[in-house]
Amino acid sequence: MQRPAVLLPAALVVLAVATAACQSDGAEPESTAATSSVANPGTATIDQVKAGSFVIGFRGAFPGLAEGRNDAAITAIFTETCADIRSGEPEDAATSALTERLGTAGTAPAPAETQAVYQMVAAMCAQQ
Repeated sequence: MQRPAVLLPAALVVLAVATAACQSDGAEPESTAATSSVANPGTATIDQVKAGSFVIGFRGAFPGLAEGRNDAAITAIFTETCADIRSGEPEDAATSALTERLGTAGTAPAPAETQAVYQMVAAMCAQQ
């Protein structure tokens, strides 16, 4: 099934809004990626803001992929893909895993959809 070419620009607009929201929260940037959200509650807040922003953006940009998924399922897509990225997983392996996460009822997402979602997650993960 061919998806409209407007998906990537829509995803980028959502990402820009999420970025602005994350930057205006007043939290100081983390000095190391190893700091846990338990040790630094500010990081947990930022992660929740990012996850919430991702859920909103995902639902808006990919209504077909969001159909039948609750917020927790969409948040899991974000957190699991972010964990893959932060662990140094190669992009092709991370996008392959993401394709499986995005698939529903035996239907795989279009490669452009997977790539757009991957770019959203990668940009949001890198902001910490």
